[in-house]
Amino acid sequence: MSFIDVGLPLFLYFILSDHLSTILALIISGVPPAFSVIVTFILRKQLNVIGLLVLIGFIVGIILSVVQGDPKLVLLRESVITGVIGSVFIINLIPIKVGSFEMRPLVYYNAKNSGITNLKGLTENEPIPERWERYWKSYPRFRQRFIVLTAVWGFGLLLEVPVRVIIIYRSATVNAAVYIGTIFLYCWFGCLVLFTIIYTKYMQNKGEEAAASAAIKD
Repeated sequence: MSFIDVGLPLFLYFILSDHLSTILALIISGVPPAFSVIVTFILRKQLNVIGLLVLIGFIVGIILSVVQGDPKLVLLRESVITGVIGSVFIINLIPIKVGSFEMRPLVYYNAKNSGITNLKGLTENEPIPERWERYWKSYPRFRQRFIVLTAVWGFGLLLEVPVRVIIIYRSATVNAAVYIGTIFLYCWFGCLVLFTIIYTKYMQNKGEEAAASAAIKD
């Protein structure tokens, strides 16, 4: 979590809310993370799907709040985003196959495109896409890792939605909803990230143990 995405919006909101309307303060506080998404896209020349959803949710929240005059609708934009992303994670678990295309879990694609996971090739010149496909088809533990992580993130993001809605509409004031909701959102994300790190390390250790056992038998 970065200062621009979390700290700056909160700081701007609580400063501006004393001088501007609640809706206007919420709109202005959402500008820094939206600006960050746009700049990152321009500099890296890459389409960040999650970042794009954040930007769309920000715009939708502004429109709804202006039309309805309810500042709490602006606060719901993050939950709309996480709900959509969580649904995408779950849908990605469906083994859809069309021609030569076969859907993989979303975390699989993220890991593959990020280049963080270094998979050993059969040869030094084995292409990366073929290498990933070979691992997916050949190693059950490799598939399990991405299926579990995708499921955990999908259901985790979906679970965040009703909790945030309760916080927003049960809080006594908009200020309290902003503060409590933001803390909960990023603490929950932190739990999902922590699980990802621990589970990934656990699966890596399992893989190393299995490889060592196979070497001993040979």
